[in-house]
Amino acid sequence: MKNLVLFIALLQLLNLAIALSVRAKEPVVVFEKGAEFRVTCEVEKGADEQAEVSWEKDNIKLETKPDKVLLEASPSNYSVRVLRGNDDDAGYYTCLFSVNGKVQNKTTMLASSSIDVETQDNLNVVEGEKLRITCQVSGKPTPTITWQIGDDVYSNSTGIVKLQEDAEKKIPNAVLIIENVNMTNRGNYTCRGHSAIQNKTVVDHTLVRIKDKYAALWPFLGICLEVFVLCAIILIYEKKRNKSELEESDTDQSPDQKNTPDHGKDSNLRHRQ
Repeated sequence: MKNLVLFIALLQLLNLAIALSVRAKEPVVVFEKGAEFRVTCEVEKGADEQAEVSWEKDNIKLETKPDKVLLEASPSNYSVRVLRGNDDDAGYYTCLFSVNGKVQNKTTMLASSSIDVETQDNLNVVEGEKLRITCQVSGKPTPTITWQIGDDVYSNSTGIVKLQEDAEKKIPNAVLIIENVNMTNRGNYTCRGHSAIQNKTVVDHTLVRIKDKYAALWPFLGICLEVFVLCAIILIYEKKRNKSELEESDTDQSPDQKNTPDHGKDSNLRHRQ
């Protein structure tokens, strides 16, 4: 009986030794979207032919997909090969080492898709209206979002600057809002995304211009003034022209010309006598 217990203990130690031979080749794998990537675990099975390796992604058994996900193996390396990676392929990949159908040990690796942020290039807002800037965020795990306005950095809502969650992707701080903008709010607004896992920060800028709320009124008033001045000029010109015509007509009818017909009549009367 004593020998049997000793044998079982030695067998457990042997299984433990086998189990400890599983390790991640790279704990974190960063990949570009659309590019191929691999996660690999290194395994030393020893002489136990019953040992096998399986994979999980985010605690769900990983299945092969010939046009997308391939499982590859060599004498000591086992890999998941993803042909065209995207954000959905990011996550935790677990390599499980089993003996006689029982998991002895496992190791987990993180696949992280490259992060990026994007905002509008330029934004025009009328004074007194709401300013709203949305930062489009990509990459997983999701980077931490902060905003910079001038020299001020905002990681949460402060004063007139409100930071909200993106309703579509549920990303905290992805939306910046200022309810009632004024001329002092003009400037560059910078969305900053930081990934501690990738040790990387990405930024994008939006130039915000504030328009005077009466800006549309000034051209209208200018046009009205131009029409008024033009009408006044036409009215004055027509008045002077009519006055000049009246004076010219009075000058053309002199006293001699007015008496000419009567003078002619007197001459005819003399000739008849």
